[in-house]
Amino acid sequence: MRPGFRPPGIVLWSGETRGSLVRRELPERWARAAVAVLLCVSATGCNAWRDDEPATDEPGKQAVPGFTGTTFTPRQGRRVVLHEPFDRLRVGPGKLWGWQSGAYRHCHTNPDGFKLDRLSTGALDVRDGRLTITATPGARGYWRTGLLATGDACGSGGNGFEVRTGDVIKARVRLPTVRTGAWPAIWTWRDGRNEVDLFEWHSDRPDTLEFANHAGGSGKFWSHPAVDRGMWLDAAVRLGEKRVSWYVATPGQPLRRVHTDRKGVGPDFHAHLVVSLSADDGELHARPAPGLPFSFTVTGLTVYRPKTPPPLAPAPSGRPER
Repeated sequence: MRPGFRPPGIVLWSGETRGSLVRRELPERWARAAVAVLLCVSATGCNAWRDDEPATDEPGKQAVPGFTGTTFTPRQGRRVVLHEPFDRLRVGPGKLWGWQSGAYRHCHTNPDGFKLDRLSTGALDVRDGRLTITATPGARGYWRTGLLATGDACGSGGNGFEVRTGDVIKARVRLPTVRTGAWPAIWTWRDGRNEVDLFEWHSDRPDTLEFANHAGGSGKFWSHPAVDRGMWLDAAVRLGEKRVSWYVATPGQPLRRVHTDRKGVGPDFHAHLVVSLSADDGELHARPAPGLPFSFTVTGLTVYRPKTPPPLAPAPSGRPER
């Protein structure tokens, strides 16, 4: 474990701070010992910190163990309220996305958030139905990288779209391939809070997704062999009033519930949608390797909303999971 790197698995939950799951640390020697135990009993056993790189740019060509848990169909009982086909880059005033965020102290940099980011539209590329955000090393230790936000975007664009209580956010993603420093995430944000993470991931802990409901005060580290550098995953989160549920699948397989927090977001939750790739600053997770760019790919980003039944309509059969 490199100097200055804090073990990633020792967590006592905190609240509304943007910057991964925030840690209140144990004494260092206890933390190091505890991390070793946690890694050895994780889904990948004592090989969680491995160096092998997965191999394909195409979803559906991965041999990995399957998931267990209740299957979930986002379309059941819901309508699509946002689908981003990524056929062109819709960034700027009057368009779907802004490229800065009010979650960043300086809108385009956020040194207080454990990030080396310097946001730029030049880091965003859209082609063949995919968004690719690429982080590259820049001046003074910053990394040029990218972010999309539908609102609270410091005047950089966005049409103000918000997810709200009851919605489902779903996306297919390819995780970065580098061993350290990459921090992709899909999350929500509004007015300095209202954050729920579809997921966060750090490349120095490659088998683990972070699920967080900052609005309700819950968090989860979830590990599985299918979660690894360079792997394609389908992920979804349902923003329930009384519970938030997270779902994961490999492409071509049904989504399955992997965690429910039983906290929920409350009846009046609403927040903007954010997609980002950050560079870790070395405080909570290791920095990127010098001079080695890395990328995060997103496709099929969709938001589903419960259908409003007509007056006096009978209750639909086969109700969606709650």
